[in-house]
Amino acid sequence: MQYLARKSSGPRAPPSSVISGESTENLSTALDAVGQELCDGFGMKITRIGGIRPMTQVRDMCQIRSRPHTCDDSWGGNIIAAACTHVSATVHPKLNEGTWIAAPYLDDVHYDPANPVDVVDGYIQLPDGPGLGVVVDESVLGEPIAVIE
Repeated sequence: MQYLARKSSGPRAPPSSVISGESTENLSTALDAVGQELCDGFGMKITRIGGIRPMTQVRDMCQIRSRPHTCDDSWGGNIIAAACTHVSATVHPKLNEGTWIAAPYLDDVHYDPANPVDVVDGYIQLPDGPGLGVVVDESVLGEPIAVIE
């Protein structure tokens, strides 16, 4: 993002579409990019930006400034896929560039094997449990690394 800021400090070039992705590491970077008109939209990963709350803040900023964006999974299991899909469902349709989840490329990365988050006929099916919809089968997690009481 700093490279783009240096490149844009001279006379304004003809408009081109720049979508910021991995270089957008936090809300501050996203705000700077929009405020300095360094990008036209975002390819956002929930984990890269810092979680669901920062992602919803980027979503809100994009709506205010009419910037399109995606809501993407970062090669996780069905917990992150459910989070991405739920957040993406709250994006204004004209600004939603899509939702990408890794499920079709991963074998059995499900913490809720009874309700996997999968793509069916081009749509992402959400699980029916509470919250994100994923009811974690704790037996698939293995032994705890630490227990804090």
